[in-house]
Amino acid sequence: MRILLAFRAFFAVLLNKERAAAVQKLLLPAPAQPDRGQTPSGSKPTMEPERPLATPKKPAPIAPKSTRSEALTLLSTLQREARLIDLIQESLDQYSDAQIGAAARDVLRDSKKCLQQAFGIKPLLEQSEGEAVSIPDTPSPIRWRLLGSPKTNGRVVHPGWIATQCNLPTWSGNADDSLVLAAAEVET
Repeated sequence: MRILLAFRAFFAVLLNKERAAAVQKLLLPAPAQPDRGQTPSGSKPTMEPERPLATPKKPAPIAPKSTRSEALTLLSTLQREARLIDLIQESLDQYSDAQIGAAARDVLRDSKKCLQQAFGIKPLLEQSEGEAVSIPDTPSPIRWRLLGSPKTNGRVVHPGWIATQCNLPTWSGNADDSLVLAAAEVET
């Protein structure tokens, strides 16, 4: 029986931080204290109630993994809100440049709105194109692409972009439909 208890205690201490702390408290010698257990008249000592070991906290529930890539969800959103895929996939040979420009203007405006809602995109640098900028001593290659010889100052060619948030829509369809970007539209 003690062997089973020893194994249970071993794994409880190994796998649970609170239980390990509680067992450590039990194993350490108690600090010397004045005779708290004696009553003023010298009668029987009083027992302090035992505190139970802390119960393990239940882990937070894990959200179910989506059966669809977030990239596909974003692409589907751009199609639904801005008709981006329609513009890209359409053969443009039969349209004039003015017609293409008019269609592209609407698609670009709606795509910008969609991306702004999802990512809160803003320029990475405060300086505009052509303005001077100081380059940090150890520039991050993700934030800085240095053109030419490395120096401490430069001129902004492109300010870059940064997302201030990432709020992609959640997709909750079934696995069979996970690759569908836009439903077929049928007039009846």
